[in-house]
Amino acid sequence: MTSALDTTHLLLAALRPRNSPAPWLQACEQVQLDWDDLAVRAIVLGLAPQLHYRLHTWQIQIPAGAAAKLAVTHQAHAQRNHAIFVQLGEILVACAAHQVRPIALKGVHLAASLYAEPALRPMNDIDLLFEETEMARVAAIFRALGYEQRHKPAELGAGVTKHTSTFRRQGHDGATPNPYLSAVGDRTVEPHVSLQESWYGLQVDITPGVRSRAVTEKLGNQPARVLAAEDLLLHLCVHFTFHLIMGAPALVQLADLLVLVKDQELRWDLFVERARACRATPYTLAALFLAQRLLHAPVPPGVLAELGQDIPPALRRHITRLDLETILQRTQQTRWTNTWQRLLHGLRARAETARWAPNTATRLRVWQTALQITRSDTGRQLLQRFN
Repeated sequence: MTSALDTTHLLLAALRPRNSPAPWLQACEQVQLDWDDLAVRAIVLGLAPQLHYRLHTWQIQIPAGAAAKLAVTHQAHAQRNHAIFVQLGEILVACAAHQVRPIALKGVHLAASLYAEPALRPMNDIDLLFEETEMARVAAIFRALGYEQRHKPAELGAGVTKHTSTFRRQGHDGATPNPYLSAVGDRTVEPHVSLQESWYGLQVDITPGVRSRAVTEKLGNQPARVLAAEDLLLHLCVHFTFHLIMGAPALVQLADLLVLVKDQELRWDLFVERARACRATPYTLAALFLAQRLLHAPVPPGVLAELGQDIPPALRRHITRLDLETILQRTQQTRWTNTWQRLLHGLRARAETARWAPNTATRLRVWQTALQITRSDTGRQLLQRFN
């Protein structure tokens, strides 16, 4: 039986821009690929619509059961993404009526503007960037549309600060344990006030300047502001690598990088300059390295070397050892069932985070979060136990 690692390698190989059907099919035959397993794995990883599209483009006939799974999933995402753009349009119209112009982020921008068709980019929520001074008006706009707000203070947990509230309409919940499997219901809306990534004291903020450089495109049937190409690439790189650090990397995010690098005219000098300015070079290097290694993203020669120049040698070595097995291992961590397992998980999470710290001061800040016991659910449980 083909291993999960081998099956995933073949899945990614099908998406590589310069691959062709004959050698890919030969590789599948050599490992005696289970086509149903490939289809299920593509569905779970959020890559089923892209695999379906590629096999259709190649005019490859696969076993009927696997083909049906891919086709149904592609159709489900087409329906769901259509509903998401209707939901987004309603929000954009309401915001415009109150002189609020958010920047549409990630999925809704990518699906509408970069992928060959919107169904190819699964989405689980709607991310919008607002000015912090607008948030009171934004909350009122969402309440008027029937959304309920949930708030989590930034000082709790791992310290995520880019958004502290989510909005969801009661009775319209389409969430499932796997966000790539549900085709019904409204999506949660996450209003961001920054693009800062923050995890146990490790912080990178790429927000400065992105609002003034934003451009307008049509998303669905409504005009919307979106990130300029270089800012979008920077955002996607940092976002993916922080998810890798957190233990929740998504191969869909690597596919995003492939589509952007392959199809957009990018000013790589500006990209590198901005990555350096916000001290994001380790995270951009990791994301682009993996996109190039696994999906053959056409990153220009010299860009990776240039990004690696000011990264500490130990961290640079760690980045250049990353592979698909690393990604899959990060997504398959053992879940905790009691307080002591939660404590051990917290220590391991900080150890992984500290590995990515660019200097001693940042590493200390990461480990200091372990002493801030009142900020975590585990710490508060321990305090209650001993009181």
